[in-house]
Amino acid sequence: MAVFRRSLPSSIFLASLATCDSLICLTYTLLFGVDAGIWYRKNTTLFFLYHRYIVPVFFIAKVVQFAIPFILILITFERYLWTCTESKRKFFSTVFNERGRIVTVIFVLFFSVVIRIPVLYAMKVKPFPECDDYFRSESLAGTPFASTEAYSIYDFHVITAIQMMFPFVVLLLLNLTIIKRLVAEKRENMYPILRSGTTTTEAKKASFVQGNLPENYVLLQVAADVIKESLIHRSSRSKRSQLRNAIYTMLAIVTSYLVCNGVHLFLTILERFDPSYLYDSVDSSQSSTFYIVLSDTVSICYMISSAIRIFIYAKCNPKLRQEIADYIKREKNIETNSS
Repeated sequence: MAVFRRSLPSSIFLASLATCDSLICLTYTLLFGVDAGIWYRKNTTLFFLYHRYIVPVFFIAKVVQFAIPFILILITFERYLWTCTESKRKFFSTVFNERGRIVTVIFVLFFSVVIRIPVLYAMKVKPFPECDDYFRSESLAGTPFASTEAYSIYDFHVITAIQMMFPFVVLLLLNLTIIKRLVAEKRENMYPILRSGTTTTEAKKASFVQGNLPENYVLLQVAADVIKESLIHRSSRSKRSQLRNAIYTMLAIVTSYLVCNGVHLFLTILERFDPSYLYDSVDSSQSSTFYIVLSDTVSICYMISSAIRIFIYAKCNPKLRQEIADYIKREKNIETNSS
């Protein structure tokens, strides 16, 4: 977030994604890490605080989880436009200029909040005042609204289609198209210097034969033009290299997301069909080990996917790697000087 903040508003998509990653890690720690700490440490203060914040924090987690794939789509689509024609880039310029990016991010966040608001009305903290065990005196439970058929259809069919299926298909198609275009571009630009140098030399030779210019002047012009075209090609090659690095970064990030989304989709479908092996064979009110492990795997996958993004940036994009290294060096220098 600190690195991308320096290049706002042009990097607002990446800064928003970094913010969402931070929120995912924070909310999942508050939801699952604190819960584990309560039971292992038997801490009454944590238990009390946990049941005060669990509903709003769970809502924030759901909003962020919904927003991430759409921010990924925006970033990937922008990378896709880089491989398109100038006319197509101009057509979408209003969305991907500085003002357009800000408006688009605000719309995505607003849409994510609105579409996940029903979560706030689907759960509550249920007290059990007569329970002797303090650590069982409160529990998260569903509301009557959560048991309605309308919410069940909305939570499974609508959310699954919008949050999982749509981003999965769009991201997959966009990245396959980008890879195909990158491969085609690499083939087309395999020997550009040789071709451009030969064409220029032949043109100058023809000019010399047809005109009356001195030979050394013509040779100097030919040499100057070849060097100029070589420099232009190097600049173009550098830009293509930056483009490839940015695209490879997003490919790695999107791949990690698709893996998480695939596991989550598998769990969602299982929950919908409600097979018997999701419950304990002795006590049907308890979840089976398989269900617990699979549920935790989904949560862990999302956390890891968000946490490793900075390492993906550092590995796949030399420019971002340098910016991250420079930021760390500046922070170390500030700490050294202050101490």
